[in-house]
Amino acid sequence: MYDYTLPGGLPSGSRTAWSQLPLRPLVHGPLTPFSYSVLAEIAGRAWYLYFDRLGFDPMPRARVLRQYAGQAYLNLTLSAQRDVEGAAVEPVTLRVNGQPFPVTHWEKPGFLAGVRAGFAQNKIAALNKSLTAEQTALTQQAQAWYAKTLEMRWVQAEVLQIMEEIEVIGSRAFLPFFATCHQLDLAYNQLIRWTAERTPFPANFALLEAAIGQSTGLLETDLAAALMHLGDRARANPTVVEWLEAAEYTNWPNTLPDPTFVTELATLLHRYGHRAVAEGEIRTPRWRDDPTALLQRIAAVAQAEQRPRSESATAEGRERLLASVESQRGKEAQSVLEKIPALRLLQSQALHALAYILAGTRQWAFGAARDALADQRLTVPDDLFFFELEEIKQMMTGEWNVSDRAEIQRTCVKRRADFAEWQTATPAELLIGESEATASAKLSPNTPNTLGGS
Repeated sequence: MYDYTLPGGLPSGSRTAWSQLPLRPLVHGPLTPFSYSVLAEIAGRAWYLYFDRLGFDPMPRARVLRQYAGQAYLNLTLSAQRDVEGAAVEPVTLRVNGQPFPVTHWEKPGFLAGVRAGFAQNKIAALNKSLTAEQTALTQQAQAWYAKTLEMRWVQAEVLQIMEEIEVIGSRAFLPFFATCHQLDLAYNQLIRWTAERTPFPANFALLEAAIGQSTGLLETDLAAALMHLGDRARANPTVVEWLEAAEYTNWPNTLPDPTFVTELATLLHRYGHRAVAEGEIRTPRWRDDPTALLQRIAAVAQAEQRPRSESATAEGRERLLASVESQRGKEAQSVLEKIPALRLLQSQALHALAYILAGTRQWAFGAARDALADQRLTVPDDLFFFELEEIKQMMTGEWNVSDRAEIQRTCVKRRADFAEWQTATPAELLIGESEATASAKLSPNTPNTLGGS
């Protein structure tokens, strides 16, 4: 997030900065080829839509995501360049080997240029308001699209229809998620830098977290409260606790020994069944299909001796943070701090909507696998996740047909082996060019967590 070391110093070639951290609410761990290719496609389109709506043009072709050791990284430099050129926004500045490292070149504008930049920066605030106002309708559209995929019989016409919709509707859903990831990353970095002299990192990060607290209104907070309620209900019924401990969840509607518990869990799944832990990996079953992760969380609550504490922001916490800010940055820091709760709320809502698209894409993936399973190009439905989106399209249109079966199966075997290797790797959270930068502290911003702190 801020302080890194590069044993060999900054690379002589590309110094593009790539980070895992902005994507953490969505992705945590390596991605299969299908999941990464879907995210890379919709992220690239959403990136363009974001800066196009701001009017920061002309727009270059963008490589917004990259994959390294299986992990997805967001291009910090590319977005910072657009911000600098379009509105003179001071970019994310890291500390690398003890020295400041702006992710792109930036010079403080003069008076007239600063006035023009101020007008351009107002466009960012205006777009945030527009995205917030649009989010409810966007979520409803995503939910309707997901419901449509659940009703499909997956004949060829339906497979081809949904195939054409994934990237378009997915990029629209990804847009507000990208906007909040990008702006929260910048906001955290600014506040950390502006407090570093008086309260060195990572102590200033702790101050920032205390100043922000657990934002109210997040969907993740609502989910966490519902899981706590079910955990308390389970604790009051020893037969439910025994059922949870047995972990035989497959036929839960018929075996769970508490009808009220069944009803409340069904209600929870109606709202959150399209979600999963780190839903960016589309291979992961959604809770509607397998609620094991939720039931394990409920079991943990039922067995816990005391509730986990939820820290709320306090006036004292905000004052302590602002007291550590450089004197000339005081008003600016207060403005940045005040923006964070609204950004986190929009991020929570955007992630919820995006999860509908990813869950629907998972439905499409299994529907699309049928032809390849029929002629044994794929041997099990899960094979599909080891092929990129464009490769699956080739299978669906007959370009990659039964005559290529041996090649397809060899590719699948190799990619499964690569994925298994990635699962044992721990690449750095930040790349500069092709070099891994080691973080001085393993910290992540207080962004929405699907299981409410688990």
